[in-house]
Amino acid sequence: MRLRGASGFLLAAGLLTFIASVLTLVGTGHTALRYSADNDDTLPLWIPILTAFGGVAAAWLVPPKPRDNAVLPDDPRTMRQGWWLFALALAFTISFALSPGGNGWLLALKLPLLLAIPLLFRLASWREWYRVDTRGRWLRPAPAVLTFLALFTLFGHGYTGARPDLIAVLCVFVLNAMLEEIFYRVWLQTRLEISLGRWPAIVVTSLVFASWHAVIHGGNGFGVDLASAFVHIGGYGIFLGYLWSRYRNPWLLFLVHGIINLPIPMLAAMW
Repeated sequence: MRLRGASGFLLAAGLLTFIASVLTLVGTGHTALRYSADNDDTLPLWIPILTAFGGVAAAWLVPPKPRDNAVLPDDPRTMRQGWWLFALALAFTISFALSPGGNGWLLALKLPLLLAIPLLFRLASWREWYRVDTRGRWLRPAPAVLTFLALFTLFGHGYTGARPDLIAVLCVFVLNAMLEEIFYRVWLQTRLEISLGRWPAIVVTSLVFASWHAVIHGGNGFGVDLASAFVHIGGYGIFLGYLWSRYRNPWLLFLVHGIINLPIPMLAAMW
């Protein structure tokens, strides 16, 4: 049950948004993307693009085993849940952009909007991710994951920040990598796939996932910061979304997202 007209429109609009973001960054000379607002480290514009689409290409070359890839029933209730979750994702982006910022506000908004409300109002179920059958879904996605991580590690920027604390690393992994992948990919994207199809759902989810990062990955003005987030974080979101849609293994999402949040040089700084 798909919204075919809306599906094509949203896919085209999403792709145009990515292209416009790249042109905006090139046109304004902001081709060095900041890692975050509180870190002056940068990476060239082409790195997240190459890394994301290198991983997608590797995944495309290794198809999954022919198994039922459905996680949820294709019915109107599931579709409605998807659009309510999308509204919560937009609410999170807007409310965080209007907040004073900082980790305290991030958690104060993220936990209710991306976790408590979906569970309380039964827009999603916690069982959706840890009851996914991952048998036979480890070796086939390995080339895609290894390609992505190899490109990310090879071309990624250095780390010049303070030595991270192990407890902080674990908290970041659970509250960022796990929670965000459960909400954006396992809950939201899965439902949008039923409404829109694979690629429109991946693109729309990647953009709304990237949008809230404009607050913490910028400092160059709203338009440039948003374009930077769409290219940088949205590019990684495209790979994560394709990885989920193709192989349905949430643990791989947690792994890749965790490494993106904690680059290899930062890991080395812990020891």
